[in-house]
Amino acid sequence: MLSAAEARRLWALEPDARHLNHGAFGGCPISLLEVQAAWRARMERQPARFFINELGGLLRAAAVTLGEFVHVAPERLVFLDNATTATNAVIASTPLRPGDQLLTTSHVYNAVRQTLRHHAARAGAEIIEAPIGMPLTGPDAVVAAVASRIGPRTRLIVLDHVASPSAAILPIAPIIAAARAAGVPVLVDGAHAPGLIDLDLDALGATWYTGNCHKWLCSPKGAAFLAVAPDAPWEVHPTVLSHAYGQGFVAEFDKTGTRDVSAWLTVPDAIALHAALGGAALRQRNTALAWDAGRVIAAELGTGLGAPAAMFAAMATIRLPLPDGLAADWPMAARIRDLIWDAARIEIPVMALGGALWLRLSAQIYNDAADYAGVAEAARAAVAAA
Repeated sequence: MLSAAEARRLWALEPDARHLNHGAFGGCPISLLEVQAAWRARMERQPARFFINELGGLLRAAAVTLGEFVHVAPERLVFLDNATTATNAVIASTPLRPGDQLLTTSHVYNAVRQTLRHHAARAGAEIIEAPIGMPLTGPDAVVAAVASRIGPRTRLIVLDHVASPSAAILPIAPIIAAARAAGVPVLVDGAHAPGLIDLDLDALGATWYTGNCHKWLCSPKGAAFLAVAPDAPWEVHPTVLSHAYGQGFVAEFDKTGTRDVSAWLTVPDAIALHAALGGAALRQRNTALAWDAGRVIAAELGTGLGAPAAMFAAMATIRLPLPDGLAADWPMAARIRDLIWDAARIEIPVMALGGALWLRLSAQIYNDAADYAGVAEAARAAVAAA
């Protein structure tokens, strides 16, 4: 496996900054940007032939490679720009009636929370957020909190696979099993999961599963997927309806209008690069680095981590020590993040969750232990300055 110094040369990241936030928007290696440029050049050489005659087959070929990586049949897999687009499509397609309940957790991604709010309000439905706490004590408490709230009015369950604010891997398999036993469909927002953790979508059994390829698989921005189970209880339509409306899942999502599809077509190359950089061994290496760095920073801050080791992959959350009177809210989180950057050129997000603020660090192949030295000092100084 490449050293961090060798790996950094594969990316275009600023050399004088420490990038500890791969989980937010990913980071695309230069070689994959070149592949994307080649697809764009091919598209522009003959746009009509490309979109009318070639694109359908190209997308289905890319879906075969991606389907093999995440273990789902390609005819049940479509490409979208991001996981938020996919969750919007599923939630908007859900037939809601007054009194129905949409069940999620207190760690739900805020964009998804707002989507649920919008469609629940339109239908007169209710949103239930199962409180799962922070710090998390273990997977059993999460399963109990969600499963105990499945009831006769539960219309859809929306679960994060890797929760954005806490970085925790949620125990979705037993929750999906409980939901299936109750006859309730499940949408899993796996935005962070591809390339971060091992995925076997058919084994998980979610009704719908979405994930981003531009985060931990490092594809160009704007590449995500939505997978559907064979027994989905209703049809899901894209948020943009076009000529293929009524022609089925794949046709509708493959034809939503003219757009730059180069990021989607680069996904097979991203999967190949992920394997070349180590695949499962890379994921294990990044997980170990994130956990070790998180423990050191938490010890230096005199606080603790947001979850047990088994619930983290290549990200970890560390509680910030806050003086009395300092708000533990999102505006304060954004201010502290900016102060850390301005003072130390360390890009690391700060999350507001559970009445506290949390550093969320990431570990990618271009990071090593030296990148995390001084993070606690910079965070403490930012809190003092806030």
